[in-house]
Amino acid sequence: MLENLIYFSPMLVLLTAFFVLIFGDHEEEYNCFSFSRIMLILGLVLTIIFYNKATIPNWTTGSKFPLLFDILLYGFGLALLYPSRKWFASMNVSAYTFCGFLILTILSGSLLNCSVNLLLTGICCILIMLGNYAMLQISISKKEITWGGKIYLFAMLICVVLLVGCSFIIYRQCGSLMYSDMRAYLEAHQNDLSAFALMTGIILPFMFLLALAPLHFWFTEISSKTVLPVFSYFVLIPIIAVTAGFIQLNVLVLQPLLPYLRLFYIACALISVGIGAVGSCSSQNIYKIFAFGSVYHLGIIFLTMRKFTLNSVNSGFVYFFTYLLAMYGICTCLFGLKKKGEHLTMLNEFEGAAYKRPYISAMMTIFMFSMLGMPPFLGFLGTFSVLNYLALHHHFYQLIYLLGTMLIIGYSYIQIIRALYFEERKSAFDRADSGIYTVILLLALLMAAVMLRPYYLITDFRSMLEAVFL
Repeated sequence: MLENLIYFSPMLVLLTAFFVLIFGDHEEEYNCFSFSRIMLILGLVLTIIFYNKATIPNWTTGSKFPLLFDILLYGFGLALLYPSRKWFASMNVSAYTFCGFLILTILSGSLLNCSVNLLLTGICCILIMLGNYAMLQISISKKEITWGGKIYLFAMLICVVLLVGCSFIIYRQCGSLMYSDMRAYLEAHQNDLSAFALMTGIILPFMFLLALAPLHFWFTEISSKTVLPVFSYFVLIPIIAVTAGFIQLNVLVLQPLLPYLRLFYIACALISVGIGAVGSCSSQNIYKIFAFGSVYHLGIIFLTMRKFTLNSVNSGFVYFFTYLLAMYGICTCLFGLKKKGEHLTMLNEFEGAAYKRPYISAMMTIFMFSMLGMPPFLGFLGTFSVLNYLALHHHFYQLIYLLGTMLIIGYSYIQIIRALYFEERKSAFDRADSGIYTVILLLALLMAAVMLRPYYLITDFRSMLEAVFL
């Protein structure tokens, strides 16, 4: 009992932090961001120490695979706290809800990463949905976000009903919600239409959280109306939290049905790529442009992963990692661009920014080039990994489709660059916090180091991914 409690200590640390931030005395004079950083660092250290131990016996498993995504979750959670703190301080808004539900999502994602029981998986997904909904309430533009929040709440309730209903039926039919028992059930009923329908009902909430088309609507509409810290949270944290759980579900449970599911995955991925590319060109809201861009990039990732073999997941993961770094860099640059205390949201507000904020504008351009996969930037490594995988497996039509959509989404990024560099500055830009420059520089150095030693990114991550396939 005591041993299991020790192994569960990383979760206890995050759970304690969540309750202190949400239900504690907010009149106390401690900084919630400093408290959150300390608790996240402590949780990360304990997670690394006990990475190969099951935190909840018979419900979770411990290996290098969940550790890999835990490190991403904690790392980007910590990285997001610094620029967000500057926003909340400048706007004089309480950050307890933001920090609390950021930690709750990291806690839920960490449990989801190592879950081997559908009940725990469903609970974690529901908690992440609740965290997303709570983040929507932080937005200052209450009138703009109300309708979007109602849409999200309605869609969330449908996903919860699907999760609970399908889980109940699965339990009735195979007598267990353990991944291993569900896998055995599917192997015996892989040609059963009802089994296929049940598993599709389990998959849809994951696709909803990952904003894969056609379930992307909430992500693109809501992201365009949220404030910058919440937008940055949406395009980074929940996506990391859910991706590992979705991979584990497919590898450990749905493998017998993958020949039937593959066409469905390919269709959703291709639609996501197309909608993301076209949608990014149809908006003047910078958040919406990058939200559609996220849909595009996630489509590419799951188009590559759709077979859920070691090679396909590894290729998709390299792209996923480069996307996360570039997306965080763009969000950090957006934190550094303000006018009259307000962060910029519309494309015309960025006109002439390069003349007043040349460093931030240059780095934002580099991060966008990286997102497009242009050499010699880090994103080229991810794009090459995906294109190489598709070419080796003779998916030439999909390869041509990706190259075509790359030109389309490139047009939207060119419009941003045009506004930054080739339009006349119409108003002054606020002075950026010096810490923003430091964060951007450190991120650029990290991306350069990875680009100079890509072997470690590919081989070391592959060895960690092998844990879930053995």
